[in-house]
Amino acid sequence: EKAYIAMDHVLPMLLASQFSILAGGSLGPEAPLVAICAALGGYLSRTVFGVTERNLIRKHTLMGMSGALAAFFGCPLGGSLFALEVCGRFGIEYFEHTIEAIMCGEICLAVFRFLAGLPITSIWIITEHKLPATDSVQILYGMALGLAGAAVACVYASIHLRVMAIFERLNLLDNKDAVLRAWVGAAGVVGLGLLVPHTMFWGEYEFLTISTMQPAASLPHIWPTSGAIGFEMDSLWTCLVVGFAKLVAISFTVAGGFRGGYIFPLFAAAAAFGRAVFFLCPFIPVQICVLCMAAAVNVAVTRTTIATTLILAYLSNEPHAISAILASALVSLCVTGYMPFIKSQVSRVDLEHSLYGDEEEDDEAGNLEENGSTVLGSGDEKLANGVPL
Repeated sequence: EKAYIAMDHVLPMLLASQFSILAGGSLGPEAPLVAICAALGGYLSRTVFGVTERNLIRKHTLMGMSGALAAFFGCPLGGSLFALEVCGRFGIEYFEHTIEAIMCGEICLAVFRFLAGLPITSIWIITEHKLPATDSVQILYGMALGLAGAAVACVYASIHLRVMAIFERLNLLDNKDAVLRAWVGAAGVVGLGLLVPHTMFWGEYEFLTISTMQPAASLPHIWPTSGAIGFEMDSLWTCLVVGFAKLVAISFTVAGGFRGGYIFPLFAAAAAFGRAVFFLCPFIPVQICVLCMAAAVNVAVTRTTIATTLILAYLSNEPHAISAILASALVSLCVTGYMPFIKSQVSRVDLEHSLYGDEEEDDEAGNLEENGSTVLGSGDEKLANGVPL
């Protein structure tokens, strides 16, 4: 609504997210990065460049978000579009800022990877041989997996509501009990990690172990890698255990008041369910099972159809899977339209007028223009060039 994020969010978000990320919580660094870079973009717009038009400030805020995600994922187009899609519930609503956001993402990716000495490349190898040219049948598989992933997302929403209800009954959602709330959330995450070590951390590196069903010894950042009971993901049932345990771990991390993003944690959980599908349907390529489930679950929660497709295909270096992944994402988006999960995703108030406004309305608005802007009500809000700020 304000078109920017206040700078007083930056330091608390930075510190809170570090506790979650370094301690093994099931939320990733992408959301803190987005919030921090969005705040910096809006701050520079308002203070350094002296911008006052709300829609222009919003553009700079979105450019900051796009730069953060493009650099983080290593995929400039997917990361930039994610920042634009995640603001709404059904597609890119701030479409007039698309090119600037993608340009910022491309520049930020190049600068960050150069300074960090990191290559711009995929990070997952699900199978030794890449998926060959796809066909229409695999698109149908993707659609079916989209329904399955949407069902998993609904289960996750139910789990999350129940976990939050537990914290509410314990009176832990009040800020005065923030420390105790964090301890209870951490206890849930660590308890699950002791039993199922695949659930620890945000999933970017654990995804490969889960999607390829490698021994727990290949899990990075965890010791002992087999947990307290020597758990191994080696069957249909253990795949389901990992998937559901990861979803519960995400909910406990959120309920505990820790900060972070859903993207990679949901990818990791969905990868386990994808491997379970492969046990039941071995005729579907394993890449399709894993990537389509990951797309469906993530899209159901974040509503980022195009970006999720591009990011998954890029990170796994499976370009021929794009058609099936997109089919899965589209199906999931449509069937979960009734299930808004992220509260900050709100419809653009002027979208209907931008798309369907007639010329007479535009002429009437033009008659009210004063010095290139239209004053509404008390004058707190303005329109610049017909676009609400």
